[in-house]
Amino acid sequence: MKAKFLVSAAMLTVLLTAPAGSQENQQWIVIGDDAASTFASTMAVVGAERQLLGTFSVVESINGRTVMRLDPAAEGLLHAVVHVGHHRCGGYTVHPTREAALAEAGNPFYSPDFVADPDLFPRSIDQHAIVEPALDLVDGAEIVATIQMLQDLGTRYYQSENGQKAALELQRRWEDYSAGRSDFSVSLYEHAWRQNSVIATIQGAELPDEIVVIGAHLDSINISDQNAAPGADDDASGIATVSEVLRVILESGVQPKRTLQFMAYAAEEVGLLGSGEIALNYQSDGRRVIAALQMDMTGFAGSEENLYFVTDYVSADLTDFLQELIGEYNGPGAHQITFDETQCGYACSDHNSWTKIGVPSAFPFEARFADYNRHIHSPGDTLSNIDATGTNQARFAKLGLEFMIELGKSAGPPIANQ
Repeated sequence: MKAKFLVSAAMLTVLLTAPAGSQENQQWIVIGDDAASTFASTMAVVGAERQLLGTFSVVESINGRTVMRLDPAAEGLLHAVVHVGHHRCGGYTVHPTREAALAEAGNPFYSPDFVADPDLFPRSIDQHAIVEPALDLVDGAEIVATIQMLQDLGTRYYQSENGQKAALELQRRWEDYSAGRSDFSVSLYEHAWRQNSVIATIQGAELPDEIVVIGAHLDSINISDQNAAPGADDDASGIATVSEVLRVILESGVQPKRTLQFMAYAAEEVGLLGSGEIALNYQSDGRRVIAALQMDMTGFAGSEENLYFVTDYVSADLTDFLQELIGEYNGPGAHQITFDETQCGYACSDHNSWTKIGVPSAFPFEARFADYNRHIHSPGDTLSNIDATGTNQARFAKLGLEFMIELGKSAGPPIANQ
């Protein structure tokens, strides 16, 4: 009963400040059936207070995913349902037309039986000479420093000034790692909203058109007060983990065969908007991403094992490969990682945007989903409520290094720092 009360209180807070909407601006939404049911039930209870009862309609449910038409006036309530009621980050996707939403709900790539092309990404593990010394370079203090920098902005909400400041600060941080390498660049990816995504690229020396992606989301959210969303765990910890993977790879002088890209996605918390736009544009441009790894919340030790692989809306083959990497590189000793599995539902983070277009994706999470960090999406999501030493986050960074180096493969000896 306590959980239901907290959800209702948050929803009512949002409704009291929600702007009036219009039928002309309605959006097509795809959301998990469980969250759609909660949204409909909540609307029936509180919607009348703001004349919101006519602002959404359920169109169809397909394979556990519901297509809805939603007025922006009720979007704050939707955020409350997915963030407070179901503890998901994105939790839904937005589409321009009914046809696009129905296609998303019926997407065959989401089927548990779908198997990606076995030749899409290499499954050999043979980069020990590069991976093993790189693991020793992972520094928890570097990770914590990046989290602190992002937390200190106070909010990284995708429509806020500080949300864009986070993108600019991260771009500068990543550029500082470059050591003058001519094959390295950092760019801002502009969207229709205020916050940019950030993409760092190490150009592949032999197979530049094959891309390996590791990413995390840059934005943060607090439905009660968007100016109080420090987001240390969700998802400064993921951004800091990706940053550490990038820093170590550049410091190690890794010269990859394939192109390596490091992505900080904008606007994940409001429907996977940034990653969704990037993935679709890569698809339309014919850019071949062979695998994508998501880092969303790496700093909270909520369960017995060090990390938990999400098994829904991901590639089972790529997840198996990551578990094989752990078996190869992370046995008992200084780099040990223990793991188990969990599920998080439809569109719970940016890996979904890659799965959506048929790219193998994987998502290691910091706990069982039921044991999630209760401070996320609130002013309490700070370093004081996660691992402030960076030890937990460092394990994810080590797995990220193994993923990027093994799939990128070496094109030659390490490049000496300039």
